Amino acid sequence: MSNLRRPRRRQQRAIDTRQRILDAAGELFVADSYEGVSVSDLITAARTSKGAFYRHFPGGKLEVASAIMEDTLSMDGLQKQRIMLQEMVDIGMILAHRVSRESAVQAALMLSFRGNAPETYGTPWPDWIVFNTGQLTEARRRGELKPFVDVEEQAYQVAGNWAGVVLISNTLDRHLGNVEARISRMYRNVVTAIAVPELLPEIDISVHRGKNLYTAFLEGAADPELPRDEPAEERPDQAEELEGLEGLDGLDGLGGLEGLGGHAGIMEHAEEAAPGHAGVLPGRR
Repeated sequence: MSNLRRPRRRQQRAIDTRQRILDAAGELFVADSYEGVSVSDLITAARTSKGAFYRHFPGGKLEVASAIMEDTLSMDGLQKQRIMLQEMVDIGMILAHRVSRESAVQAALMLSFRGNAPETYGTPWPDWIVFNTGQLTEARRRGELKPFVDVEEQAYQVAGNWAGVVLISNTLDRHLGNVEARISRMYRNVVTAIAVPELLPEIDISVHRGKNLYTAFLEGAADPELPRDEPAEERPDQAEELEGLEGLDGLDGLGGLEGLGGHAGIMEHAEEAAPGHAGVLPGRR
């Protein structure tokens, strides 16, 4: 029996080592930028050996970045909903919740905005746009959208709005603690503009929507009762935080974002979100 247990323990140790490397990389990439981190830094922070590091990531730092992208920017927590617009909202709220708390998700977003991302470790935006297009196309078929809505343009704008809110919030606040509330308000504005009025009371865009869905996913709830709540109140100083700004000192939020550009992958199976798709897309695992 001891011989049967030993491989299982080794396998678990290998899984733990790989995750330690990814966790350390996420924190370091956010704190010091991708260029500012060496393989030696990753090995030291992950408390592992050079041999173990290269067994898991023979491609070095670049392969670590690719793994962070694939493991973190996923559809985890998304559930099938009766209303297609709800699914479009939910994935954005889940990621807003995660990016405010998980350094690996912050690192993945930081990497995704780099101009060379498509040719190196990938970037999520095209796949997210495809997913949104699928949900909006089905929403139109079900009569959820106002007649003027251009599905493809709206899908692009939703992803762009989400990215812009996260970037600006982090750049001006120097933290991501307000992101969920701001993304909630963004989706409220979007849905109010594009959804037929009678549908609005049925769409949950509350500030803790992403937290509730993702917590249910982590706890393994198949069909959780998700509480609805009111949008978060802004801090008293939030109304004034944009006043008196004379300019931005560069886009150094999220650990050094240097620009937008590129395309290639947050959600591996986003192409399945074609017209008529009504369900959950598998996360990248």
